[in-house]
Amino acid sequence: MQARSVSISWKIMMVPHIAVLLFGLIWTVAPSISVGQDLQSFTGQSWTDFETSNAKLASFISLLGQVLGVQLIIIGILAIAITLTVYRRGEKWSWWVFLVGNTLGWGSGLVLEGTTGVMPIVAVEAIVLLIAYIGLGISAKAILAKASI
Repeated sequence: MQARSVSISWKIMMVPHIAVLLFGLIWTVAPSISVGQDLQSFTGQSWTDFETSNAKLASFISLLGQVLGVQLIIIGILAIAITLTVYRRGEKWSWWVFLVGNTLGWGSGLVLEGTTGVMPIVAVEAIVLLIAYIGLGISAKAILAKASI
């Protein structure tokens, strides 16, 4: 039988994992939005001006952004699948994977966006990471107290 805390937690944990999927879709479909925002904040040069003066480099950076987007989509799908299956069952390894994965994933995003100065994205990523920590905190006792198989 699923503990009530795990029943609440897996629903909360869907938020950061759906957010990864959405960020991936944005990066894949419109990399110039994400890259452009970072570039303009970091260098003061607009993406349009950068594209005009460095067309080949801008194409390469867009391609890298699209590849990152596809990777985020894959990570989001896998995280959602784990949430809906083994995390929902309260398996310890999934709790640890989500603690480490969300900390490193969202944490690295916070470092990047903090460095480039895109503060609205820093705020979004910090909120999403906080939501992940709340979800993990709610289920920690029920999942981590279970005997290992």
